[in-house]
Amino acid sequence: MTTFDYEGIWKGVWGDMQKHGPVHRHHRRIFSRILEQIPSKEIETIADIGCGEGSNLFFLVKQFPKAKLYGFDVSKTALEVAKKNINAEFSILDIQKEIPQEKFDLVFCSDVVEHLENDLAAIKNIRQVTRRYALIATVQGRMRQNEKSIGHVRNYAYGELEQKMRTAGLKIIQIVEWGFPFYSPVFRDVISMLPASEEFSYGKYNVTKKIISHILYGLFLLNRSDKGDVIFILAKV
Repeated sequence: MTTFDYEGIWKGVWGDMQKHGPVHRHHRRIFSRILEQIPSKEIETIADIGCGEGSNLFFLVKQFPKAKLYGFDVSKTALEVAKKNINAEFSILDIQKEIPQEKFDLVFCSDVVEHLENDLAAIKNIRQVTRRYALIATVQGRMRQNEKSIGHVRNYAYGELEQKMRTAGLKIIQIVEWGFPFYSPVFRDVISMLPASEEFSYGKYNVTKKIISHILYGLFLLNRSDKGDVIFILAKV
């Protein structure tokens, strides 16, 4: 993970996409539905592994308003932005090679493991710091060429993430697959073929981009929630 220029990509590419992008918004909608089954009283501490600029922590504290928040990322640039967005304890950390000193009631990890060379080591480390629950989300199916440009080293084979989480010692509670057909394969295929796809997805979102993203969000509401290339797995220790 550290061989890719995550400082550069956070400075010029990522940021608004995490906040306004239709897929990320649907992620948070599905996260909310999954996390509703966890009693709020059980979650006193939350760690976001690969927290980026903090948008998921901002969402998570709304789900569990009394929880203390921790954010970990390999990018100093992302953490500098996150510190301005949300009140949490932040640290530089590569989950493949190191773990936090604390354990957490909920360990959250979204759009991270597909970037990791040693994803199984990372998942095992997530297990080590999980006191109660872990929620991991990633992408599966065929990887498109444009995804390599943002640091993806894999898309998971169907069933692969579940097996790796079980191997790490996590007990699966729920699996949600989402995205068929309008996100996957339609949108993923179209965006991978557009020469200027980065101009739409990345960088600052002006009014036009926000309107397009809102339209796509509405279209993606028609996706099935039991089939697709986005996978969410809730587990416990």
